[in-house]
Amino acid sequence: MEQSRVKVISDVTVSDDTVGVKPPFKLGRDKQRRYIRLEISEPMEGTILKSRSGDFWPDLNGPSFHGSILNISAGGLLLVTEFPVEENAVVLLKISLQEVEVVDRIVGVVKRSEADEKEWLVGVEFVPRENFVDIFSGPEQVLIPDDVASFDEKIKKTLNKYIFFKKVTKYGRDEI
Repeated sequence: MEQSRVKVISDVTVSDDTVGVKPPFKLGRDKQRRYIRLEISEPMEGTILKSRSGDFWPDLNGPSFHGSILNISAGGLLLVTEFPVEENAVVLLKISLQEVEVVDRIVGVVKRSEADEKEWLVGVEFVPRENFVDIFSGPEQVLIPDDVASFDEKIKKTLNKYIFFKKVTKYGRDEI
């Protein structure tokens, strides 16, 4: 499988209810989706945390797989892999962002898994930690490592590494 690599970060312009991106990105939106999707081609790694049948790997050594992200939004992503990931499986994802940053241990539930020749198209919905109660039993929740979190929690932490906060004093601004 040959991958195209996108290494350009592009501005997103927002005005009222119009959203656009500059090349090389493409936006996809339809009326059935809650979030705008960004088409990208980035490598990813995944691990099964809990199978559809209920097998649970709290030590994070479940079956693993590799693939490529086809598109991503705030609510989930679509990936292609050679590993047949089952619908309703809970997965942990590791995503490379422009080969600059890695976002790891993102929890998602497989909502769609379709065979396409020798590859699988897998749709994953991100799960916030407060919704773990919907997919894990009480004893399972206790066993999940603390650094396992939702996509938006991981992205917030990543962005905070690049943001400099300024402290305002009566004499001007000082870096904290």
